Amino acid sequence: MSKETDDSVESIVSTLLQIGERVVEVSREQKMTRIWDRPGSPLTAYRDHYLGKKISEIRNDSTIAYCRAGLEEAFATGKNSYAEYVSYHNDVAAIRTYSLRILTCHPDKDFVFLVIENITRGNEAGLVEDKWKMALDASEQGVWDVNLENGTIYFSRKWEELFGYNTREITSIEQWGEKINPEDRVIAQAKMQEYLGGKTKFYSVEVRYRCKDGSYKWILSRGLVIERKNDGTPLRFIGTHADISVLKQAEEELRQAKETFANSFYYSGAGKALIAPGGKWLEVNPVICELTGYTKDELQKLHYRDITFPDDVDIDTELIRKMVAKEITSYSIEKRYVSKDRRVLNTIITVTPVWGNDGNPKYFVCDLVDITKTREITDALTRKNMELETASTNLLNKINQIEELNHMIAHNLRGPAGNIKLLSEGSGVFSEKEAMPLIQTSSISLLNTLDMMVEMARIKLDKDVQYDHCNLREIITGITGQLQGIIYQNNIIITLQLEVGAVMYPRVYLESILYNLVSNAIKYRRKDIQPSIDIISRHTDGRNQISVKDNGLGIDLELYGNKVFKLNQIFHEGFDSKGVGLFITKTQIESLGGAIELKSRPNEGCDFTVTL
Repeated sequence: MSKETDDSVESIVSTLLQIGERVVEVSREQKMTRIWDRPGSPLTAYRDHYLGKKISEIRNDSTIAYCRAGLEEAFATGKNSYAEYVSYHNDVAAIRTYSLRILTCHPDKDFVFLVIENITRGNEAGLVEDKWKMALDASEQGVWDVNLENGTIYFSRKWEELFGYNTREITSIEQWGEKINPEDRVIAQAKMQEYLGGKTKFYSVEVRYRCKDGSYKWILSRGLVIERKNDGTPLRFIGTHADISVLKQAEEELRQAKETFANSFYYSGAGKALIAPGGKWLEVNPVICELTGYTKDELQKLHYRDITFPDDVDIDTELIRKMVAKEITSYSIEKRYVSKDRRVLNTIITVTPVWGNDGNPKYFVCDLVDITKTREITDALTRKNMELETASTNLLNKINQIEELNHMIAHNLRGPAGNIKLLSEGSGVFSEKEAMPLIQTSSISLLNTLDMMVEMARIKLDKDVQYDHCNLREIITGITGQLQGIIYQNNIIITLQLEVGAVMYPRVYLESILYNLVSNAIKYRRKDIQPSIDIISRHTDGRNQISVKDNGLGIDLELYGNKVFKLNQIFHEGFDSKGVGLFITKTQIESLGGAIELKSRPNEGCDFTVTL
């Protein structure tokens, strides 16, 4: 039987024990499956003699055997029956008299109740009634007993305590019905009609009754007919009243708490979800659906790992373990998810368990805050700050170096310039014819000096740049990490073939060069094929080279070959391009004595080779 059925059985039995010493649950096969005895009943000592046995197996108890025919009729017709049975010994004197009630009010149609009361011959009815009233008074619930034929009603002492009325104030069904809250009377009448009409096995309803002090109490009213006329008309109706006001108050508080939680869950500006311990999405609010692009039904068919960014699948495994072990109460962590259209979502997720009665998590409440835009802005700002700091440092170095070069240039150019000035002014020492060859010689010397100064300036300005030990894989990983969202969203394959694992080069320059080449390869990808980028390092002719090769749109070098690395040159329309990146890249490479080459054809991609 279900728990609900068992609860109903226990409720009915508690009422039946008010009219009988023993209540026996009998199956359709006439097997006594359960037995309940009134507290203090002498019958309790003989329970094991009957429990679990069929009626036909009881050989030494004629009272039980007498019930066989009544049980068969009860299962066949669904009608209750009442009888008295007198047990004789040696056909001389009456030993015991029993009242036997077979009631079909069991919630399961395959069972009935057998209610047995031991009475004494002579004044049996009076004694039974006395016992019944004593049982009513001893009951912890308010008990009522209604005579449906004359409309009179009897209440127990506990009932009087419950409501404050006495039995002289409430003497009829009509008077008692008036005490029901007007809003609940229709419900009570409907439940009564359902029971008396045979639609339910017992009468049960929750209504509000007005007490003598004017207050209202929530009452659980349960009852059943225990006597009927020969034509089946109900005669006697008994039942109980239990004060459930505290329970109703708790239910109302629970309802309000649920409503508050539901409002904060479904109408929150943040993503909220309930996750089962196994990882399934139990419930999600609209924000989660909007963020991920999945419908509620789609998400409820998925495991949370199914939409987690691959690198972050196990990022909080240890935190979950600690939380389940109750080492921590909750946790917050940055975690990435993947939307239905393959966008990478950066989120802050806070996870809190809701515990079940067994001490295990019932489910997890997850709050997700989307920080994708914030992360993008932060990364861009960090990159720009680094670039600005590097540019500022380089500018200060350049200024210092230029000042030093100014002194060198002034010193080295003073002699030739002075000679030219002296000869051109005509001092009288040399004739014009004589001065011209000398001026020419001084001019050549001046040009040679200028060329030498330019070369010295180039060497001077470059020699103080800080060179670093650069791990290529680490730098490339950092760059692809900055571009991970667009890489994952467009399913771009990046392959590394690093024959040379590390180089000595200014790190900020190398990061800038590779970032520009990789980001260009992504930006100018083809839409009709899967994008791929190969990054290769090698050592050739005594120098280190790095190649970045893609399968994108490419550049027509026959048209633009002499413009590729010039300032403000744009080769593809419809992109957010200013024609500056390759110019800066070439300048950085050549400022340190390197070179950059390009091989490309339209729609066959670009292959940039940087020689350090």
